[in-house]
Amino acid sequence: MASEKIYTPFPAALLDAVRSADEAVVIGHSNPDGDCIFSQLACGRLLGHLGKKVTLLNQGPFQRDEIRAYEDRFLSEVPEGLALRKPLVIVVDCSTFDRPGQVIRPFTQSRIIVLDHHSAGERFTSENLMYIRPQSVSTSLIVDHLREELGVPLDAEMADYIYRGFATDTGFFHFISEAVGAETLERVAGLVAQGVSPYAVYDEMHDGKTLSYFKSVARLIQRVSDRCGGAILYTWTGADEKIEGKPGDDIYSQLLQVANVRIVLFFKEKDGQVEIGMRSKNMSGIDIGAFAATFGGGGHRYAAGANVEGTLSSVMDMVLDQAEKLL
Repeated sequence: MASEKIYTPFPAALLDAVRSADEAVVIGHSNPDGDCIFSQLACGRLLGHLGKKVTLLNQGPFQRDEIRAYEDRFLSEVPEGLALRKPLVIVVDCSTFDRPGQVIRPFTQSRIIVLDHHSAGERFTSENLMYIRPQSVSTSLIVDHLREELGVPLDAEMADYIYRGFATDTGFFHFISEAVGAETLERVAGLVAQGVSPYAVYDEMHDGKTLSYFKSVARLIQRVSDRCGGAILYTWTGADEKIEGKPGDDIYSQLLQVANVRIVLFFKEKDGQVEIGMRSKNMSGIDIGAFAATFGGGGHRYAAGANVEGTLSSVMDMVLDQAEKLL
């Protein structure tokens, strides 16, 4: 039986808004990941093909290795006079209005388009200017679909951006289920046909980490504890603990391979609150994005996060107790 198509037609009003705009601003969430940044870059190039004046805004910080080289293409503050011109605003990879940080605040009088694939969040623009597809494994593939519907040809640079966004949000094909696999991989094949090398991109994105970084990862894995007979695995960092880089992705990829695990949690104490990274096993039957939403966060079915006020110990106890109830 054929499954429902992932990429349905865009609202006509959304396409008309893009076509009629002379100037556009593309905004992504703060503390961006690869899908956010590469979706912004792909969207910016798409708009450039349509003859629009484009500004890319992201307040950062650009902490992840795979995006640092692109930081100089973005502005972290809104230029004087830009908001007064009321440009079209395209927000990518954001499920709530606060996710972009301060850079979106001046644009409340502009039309706002939202392109997103998170399963939980809030609606902060009109229905006919939203395109939210939780079935899509990345926002960058939604940008590719927008390109198709606007009749813009796919060039090598745009294909590279779209692929990188897809690759980072799927853990290089790891988080692709059979329900979305065929349509997703057909779309990715079109990117490869434009000259994208999956091997070269993977090698570039995973090269250059220091030995001390992996020792930090090993230290965090060494302190992993479990609940519910190993169905929940978790680790943590304290506010005064120095951890090199962004070890979360490597920790999740390792711990999700442990037998019987269903949920992996990573607690990071900072500035009077605790940042919680959450992952669920593909076959766990758990929508971790919906779970994160109960703490004011959000995300995808298998990958999500939240920021919770409180001490490390109190937040850990609360979230772990709720995770046990979820199981």
